[in-house]
Amino acid sequence: MKGQQKTKEQLTKELKDLRKQLAALKKAKNQRKAAEEALTQLLRQNDFILNSAGEGIYGVDRNGHTTFVNPAAARMLGWQPEELHGKPQHAVIHHTKPDGRPYSREECPICAAFKDGKVHSVDNEVFWRKDGTSFPVEYTSTPIRDEQDRLEGAVVTFRDITERKRAEEEVRTTQKMLSEAERLAHAGSFQWDIAANKVTWSDGLYHIYGLKPQEFGASFEAFLNQVHQDSREIVRQTIETAYRDCKPFQMEERIVRSDGEIRVLFSKGEIITNDQGTPVRMVGSCQDVTERKKAEEARISSLEEARMARNIQVNLLPQSNPDVAGYDIAGMSIPALNVGGDYYDFIRLDDYRLAISLGDVSGKGLAASLVMSNLQATIRGQTFFEANAKGCLERANTLLFHSTDSRTFVSLFYGILDTQKNTLCYSNAGHDIPLIFSAGRKPNPLKTRGIALGLKENVSYVKEERSIHPNDLVLIYSDGISEAMNERKEEFGDKRLQEIVQHNSGDSARELIDKIIAAANLHFGNASQNDDMTIIIIKRTP
Repeated sequence: MKGQQKTKEQLTKELKDLRKQLAALKKAKNQRKAAEEALTQLLRQNDFILNSAGEGIYGVDRNGHTTFVNPAAARMLGWQPEELHGKPQHAVIHHTKPDGRPYSREECPICAAFKDGKVHSVDNEVFWRKDGTSFPVEYTSTPIRDEQDRLEGAVVTFRDITERKRAEEEVRTTQKMLSEAERLAHAGSFQWDIAANKVTWSDGLYHIYGLKPQEFGASFEAFLNQVHQDSREIVRQTIETAYRDCKPFQMEERIVRSDGEIRVLFSKGEIITNDQGTPVRMVGSCQDVTERKKAEEARISSLEEARMARNIQVNLLPQSNPDVAGYDIAGMSIPALNVGGDYYDFIRLDDYRLAISLGDVSGKGLAASLVMSNLQATIRGQTFFEANAKGCLERANTLLFHSTDSRTFVSLFYGILDTQKNTLCYSNAGHDIPLIFSAGRKPNPLKTRGIALGLKENVSYVKEERSIHPNDLVLIYSDGISEAMNERKEEFGDKRLQEIVQHNSGDSARELIDKIIAAANLHFGNASQNDDMTIIIIKRTP
C-alpha cells in the first residue's frame, strides 16, 4: 500500500506540472494573439493616412508575413491587397538578390533589419511586381514592439524611384556627352583641297600647335615647313601615300612649342574622290596625346618596376624544397598582388636540424614586401648567433621594432625540426596556430604563441617542443588561406582546410599544397584574391 500511495503522489505532482505548462502555453498563445491584434488595430487606426498615402506601406509580422498593404503599395506591386495578406514578403516582394538567387527569410534584408530593433533606411533596393518585373525603390523599415518591449514586426514604407534613376542616368549620359564634346573641342581638324592645294584648319588645331592662323599658311607645304621641319619628308610621304592609295593613316609626332614639347596624333579621317576615283579632298584630325602618352609610359614603367620587384622577391624565397631524410617537406607562397608580405624559409642549421619559418607582414604590396625582405634577412642573421626559437624571435622583435613604424608588425611561426630526435621545437609570434595531423585523431594544435613582432620593444616568447611520429603531418599556413573570401563574402574557413588535409593525407606534401591552392581558387569564384596565401607542410614518412 505504501508503494502504491507514493506512486499516486508522483502522478498527482506530474499532473500539476502538466497543467502549469499548459497554462503557460495558453498564456503565451494569448499574448502573441494580443500582439497581432494590437498590430492590426494600430494599422486600422491609421487607415485614412495609410490609404491616402502616395508611398507604399505594408506591415510585416515577426515571421516576415505581410499583415497589411495600403492601396499605393498594392498598385506599385501589381497585387490586390487581399492577395498579399499573409504572404511571406521575402518571397513575394523582395524575393531575389541582385545576382538573381532567391532570398531565404533569414537573408531577407527587411526581416534581418527589424530583428535588431533599429530603423533601417535603404536608398537603392529592388522590389518585384506580380508580373515578374522589378523596379528600384527606397524604403524604410520601422520595428514595432509590444507592451513588454518585444519585437513583433515592422512597418515598411517605400517609394518607386524609377524616374529618379532615369533622371540620374540622363545626367550621367549628358555629363559623358559634355566630356566627349570637351575632348573633341581640344582636338584639331583640317580639310585639304588636293587639286587646289589649299588647306582649311580648325581653331582647335591652332590651339594644339600653339600658333596663330597666319603662321600655318594655306598649303600643306607651308604647314610642314612651319611645324614639321625635322620630319617634313616623312610626313609628306605618309600623307601623299594615303591620298594616292585612298588608305587611312595614323602618325604620332613630337612638336616643340614655346611652352615645351608635346605629342600629337595626326590621322586621316576620310578621302573623297571624284567620279573617276581620283582623290580630290582629304579630311583629317589632330589630337594632343601628350598626357595619354605620359600615363602609358608611367604605367609601363610601373609594371616593369613591379616585375623586377616580383623577381627579386621570388628569388628571396626558397628556390626548392629541402631534401631531408625521413621527411617530405614543401612550401609555397602566392601573393595577392605582384609582390606580397608573406614570407617562408627553410634554413639548414646542421646535418640534423632544419629551421622552418612562416610569417605574414601587415599590409600588402610593395611596402609589405620590403618589410618581408627585411624580416628574412633578420631571421637568417639570427640563426648564425642562436638557433634557439625563443631567442631568435626575441632578437628579431627588437630589430623590427626599431626599424619599422608603429603601424607595421609581423606574425611569425619559427620552428626547428630535429630529424635525429624527430621533434619540432618552436615559438610563435602571433601567427595562425599550426596543426599536427595524426592518423585516426583530431588535428592537434600547436597552441603556444605570443604577440606579433614589432609591436613592443622587449618581449619574451615561450618555447615548446613536440614529437613528430611516423605518418604525422604538420600544417603551417597564413590567414590568406583560411580567410579567403568569395564574391558572397564567405570565408574558405579552417574547417574546410582541415578536411582537405585529412582526405588527402596520403598525397605528397607538394601534391597536398596544390590541392589546397586549387580549392581556394575555386572558392574565390569571380572574386579576386584579397591576401597573400602561404603554406608549409611537413610529413614524416613511415
